[in-house]
Amino acid sequence: MAACDRRSISFFIRTDHRRFRRSLGLLTVAALVAPLWAGQGHYDPTRRPRADINAALARARTDKKLVLLDFGADWCLDCVVLSALFRDKKVAPYLNEHFHVVQIDIGEWNRNLDVSKEYGDPIKKGIPAVVVLSPLGSTVASTGNGALSTARRANASDVLKLLQSWVARAR
Repeated sequence: MAACDRRSISFFIRTDHRRFRRSLGLLTVAALVAPLWAGQGHYDPTRRPRADINAALARARTDKKLVLLDFGADWCLDCVVLSALFRDKKVAPYLNEHFHVVQIDIGEWNRNLDVSKEYGDPIKKGIPAVVVLSPLGSTVASTGNGALSTARRANASDVLKLLQSWVARAR
């Protein structure tokens, strides 16, 4: 009976250890992602994207900046990561100097899809997706190929290089 008890206890200890490691892993991921999600919510479902785009284009005609349409959703981890990269101390100054950013909420793939279609349906291969417009409204660049749909693998330097390439293409 004693051997059986020891095996039972050993089984429970191993099981508890596995559960602990799994819980610790989930907790670690949550701790890393939580700061990115904190204060996120910039894909506002109450915004009117066409009005926001028109306002950004009007400002762009005056200051000669480009307009960056950022299609995404708050539930999307890659969108949250891209948003955090846009706020990064290496990226934000360049982004603010060269772009007017318009965030466009696609909800659960049920919101503003018509706006996406107007700009070549960049969300077709995943979000986040970006379209860059000249001050006159013509398309300079698009990530319709799904290039940003794995933004969680990107870093600030990657995003900065991408922004710089779009600015160079517009000149």
